[in-house]
Amino acid sequence: MHGRVKVKTTAQQEEEKKKEREKKLKIYVAARDACFSKRKDGVFDEEALQLTQQLLSSNPDFATLWNYRREILMHLETVKDEDEVQKIYEAELSFLESCLKVNPKSYGSWHHRGWVSARLPRPDWARELSLCDRCLSLDDRNFHCWDYRRMVVKMSGVPVKQELEFTDRLIGSNFSNYSSWHYRSTLLPLLHPESPEATSQCCDPPHSSSPPSPQTHFHRVCEEQLLKEYELVQNAFFTDPNDQSAWFYYRWLLGRGMCLYL
Repeated sequence: MHGRVKVKTTAQQEEEKKKEREKKLKIYVAARDACFSKRKDGVFDEEALQLTQQLLSSNPDFATLWNYRREILMHLETVKDEDEVQKIYEAELSFLESCLKVNPKSYGSWHHRGWVSARLPRPDWARELSLCDRCLSLDDRNFHCWDYRRMVVKMSGVPVKQELEFTDRLIGSNFSNYSSWHYRSTLLPLLHPESPEATSQCCDPPHSSSPPSPQTHFHRVCEEQLLKEYELVQNAFFTDPNDQSAWFYYRWLLGRGMCLYL
């Protein structure tokens, strides 16, 4: 009737959505085939870089495209000067942040970010640590981010004390955090090692499912620090007696299991 807004039926809406998906799929497949064709022909130009970016923006878990993208970037390193390479890799880091927004646990995105950071002529490690802080504040059990953070800490030489304080903050805000407790266990032997005169003892790190190899050597934490750890974990019990992460850590402490793989 006149004066009334025409409302589409459910069937019509579904049909339009279907056509839109088919249209996007055709564009995606065309771009994918173009990438594969370029790679087969050994083409490593900036157009290929744009094509892979277009595809990975919507699907950051396409491992083959990350591999091709690294081949393109390595080629560009040979034809660009250092300042140009710096700009290319800085743009790559910005692109990777957008990929991580699509999927914060994308293995391909985190692996590629580690690769880029290691090749960056002038890396900004403070920025990378800040990124890890933001990601872990959203999901403190994102093990991809934890792995990347360990790489950044190693490459940039972040003091062990600073990282231990970082675990203090995370555990203080959420006792139910297996990753923070475990990371803490790897830092304590470095910052508070047991004296050489003390009797050594071997054990597994907490939450580890793999037995130590015969070649593995261990260092334990000093008695004074162990007592402080007991107090810390007991505070976690009082906060949430039913949470398993603190109990795992406590059981490990009771076994005097403060060890470090070397």
